[in-house]
Amino acid sequence: MAIERAAARAEPPAGRGRVPPGLLALGVALWALLAAAWVSTTVFDRLPHVEDEVAFLFQARTMAAGHIVAPAPPVPAAFSIPFVIVRDGMWFGKYPPGYPLVLALGVLIGQPWLLNPIAGAVAILLLYRAGRAVYRPGTGLLAAALLATSPVFLLQAGSFMSHVVGLIWATALLLLFARARAGGALLPAVAAGAAVGMLFLARPLTAVGIGLPYALVAAADLAAGPVGRRRALALAAGFLPFVALLLAYNAYTTGSPVRFGYELWWPFDRIGFGPDVGPHGHDLAAGLRNTGYNLDALRRLLFGWPGWLTLLPAALAVGVALVALGARAAARWRGARPALRVPGGAAWGWDLLLAGSALGLILVHIAYWTPGQMYGPRYYFEATGALALLTARGLLHLAGGLAWALRRARLPAGRARPLAAAAVLLPVAVLSLRGLGTVGLREFQAYHDWYAINGDGLRRVAAARIDHAVVFVAASYWTGYAPFFAQNRPTLDGPIVYALDRGPETNRAVMAHFPGRTFYRYAGGRVVRIEP
Repeated sequence: MAIERAAARAEPPAGRGRVPPGLLALGVALWALLAAAWVSTTVFDRLPHVEDEVAFLFQARTMAAGHIVAPAPPVPAAFSIPFVIVRDGMWFGKYPPGYPLVLALGVLIGQPWLLNPIAGAVAILLLYRAGRAVYRPGTGLLAAALLATSPVFLLQAGSFMSHVVGLIWATALLLLFARARAGGALLPAVAAGAAVGMLFLARPLTAVGIGLPYALVAAADLAAGPVGRRRALALAAGFLPFVALLLAYNAYTTGSPVRFGYELWWPFDRIGFGPDVGPHGHDLAAGLRNTGYNLDALRRLLFGWPGWLTLLPAALAVGVALVALGARAAARWRGARPALRVPGGAAWGWDLLLAGSALGLILVHIAYWTPGQMYGPRYYFEATGALALLTARGLLHLAGGLAWALRRARLPAGRARPLAAAAVLLPVAVLSLRGLGTVGLREFQAYHDWYAINGDGLRRVAAARIDHAVVFVAASYWTGYAPFFAQNRPTLDGPIVYALDRGPETNRAVMAHFPGRTFYRYAGGRVVRIEP
């Protein structure tokens, strides 16, 4: 039938080109690294720009120093910044520890801004490997190229946000899960559990949404016999230690294993519905409005294509998979052999798993009170790898269908297939590059100097050539202090300690805790020495 023959051309053969797909994937990853580093430098000035990023970097600096929390500052009011909490002599960010633990690697090499560009390149390579594992190399390469030119991907990869590292864990879950199902070894299943565990340790709600279809498959494995049962138990064995770690971290920092730091800062910052959730209450209607807002941002920023064209190829892939599933179910009901087959075994099953993962992420966030938009629809970001793979699948379905039509028109097969591929993929390349050059550049410009945060003040302090000093920063709002606070060691023992200028009395209290240092005030772009 026509759908079967079109699907037969959806997966291009691997290894027939002059350049191996893996080498091309390395080139795509290198592009992602350089482009994200450019965004980090040019757009964000290599600095955190929102409260979340400042708190993440604080936690990462604490962990890089070998501590879970820092000691409370001597004068908390002089070191106050949003989402960084002082409690019972402890000083810590409100977020779970999974992402700061990874960001600490950037702190240890002295370049924390570079961690996410590197993570972006790793995510691109993992996406290629996952696409190769569940489909074919060409599918993985196309998905990697699509994502590497995504405006929202480059924005997140140039920032200090946690989502690119989350994408690594989500993509590693797919790759390791596929390997666990392809063979009898249990180690890939344990590693897949650890991947979703690391995602849970960083972004618990995201892990629930991404992991939901995997959990359903694992539940089916439990009832499928000894092999499936061992695989499901191995997955759980890899996952559960990370749940225990998060509960222990919560107990240590908040006093309760089931209480997150979010609630210490804002008691209403919880998941669910009701008048006490969110600053003004939260209900299903508000959650659906947030969903519409984020879906609209996703269709604009995922690839930068016009209208809803961004999501159509992925929808096509899911549609073909549902047809294949329906044909299989109907054939089994009749006791006959399915007439429809998609090459690569149950490739359509992976399509449905990826779609379920993206849908799960969307659905769980209906229960969260804020749309969370920052550098794009970030709550959906960990599904971008799945969406890129589904988009690649849909585009290759189109190319396969066009090749079938050309052969029906009596064009030789040797010409029909490359012509069909060019007819589909060349316009896609043009659309993606155009989207990056228009939508992407517009977003980059919009976030330049976001919240009026940049490194100008730090460069002026550096030009003053001061050392072993305390600099009091005059700032009427947290954004004026943020780039300076981000340079502090959590132990406040660095060459320069940056404090908020809270007035003479508070400043004198701070000075008393730093004997032997010189003192300066930064205000209006000027660094002026002051006396104790």
